[in-house]
Amino acid sequence: MPKRIDEDRLIAAAVEVFAERGYDGAGVAEIARRAGVTTGAIYSRYSGKSELLLEALDLSFVAHLEAILSTSAGSSPTDILSRLGSDLLQKHGGYDALFLEAIVASRRDNELSEMLSRRLEDEGMRVEKLIEEAKTDGHFDKTIDTTAIVTFIQAVSLGFTIFRSLNTPMPDSDEWQIVIDRVISSALPTLTGVK
Repeated sequence: MPKRIDEDRLIAAAVEVFAERGYDGAGVAEIARRAGVTTGAIYSRYSGKSELLLEALDLSFVAHLEAILSTSAGSSPTDILSRLGSDLLQKHGGYDALFLEAIVASRRDNELSEMLSRRLEDEGMRVEKLIEEAKTDGHFDKTIDTTAIVTFIQAVSLGFTIFRSLNTPMPDSDEWQIVIDRVISSALPTLTGVK
């Protein structure tokens, strides 16, 4: 009977091996060895290392996003976007390195490229939902294209992933929050007839 996979241990081993050896140098056998499972056990759950890499990214990203959203219970969508913006200054552990590794590897691996594109689309849909809620609640200007806003947010987020990975000096958090709040306030609906 195959050994049951401890998902947390498996993902931790995958993160470790991808970080040490990169996507191309990482092997499922080494990940299995470090996780204490067989390669057969991994292949019974995952199609290969591309799916394993994306699972590691998903778990890391979802845990991080859920932490922000759980502390934002009852907050308006614009407040949540503000918190997401201020969070860009924070290091995200192994996630940044994994994500950049996935981007580079996706240029050579069509399956990984397609999977990563779908993950980015899923992330975009989460942000789109926040924007649409803000528009419905009258917190965002309905004339600004949602797709354009989502693209802007994702582009800034990807840029910060690179900055954090390169240990680029970050702005003061209070000054950055001013920028984030100004960007968000520029998307607030204009009040007609108010002087």
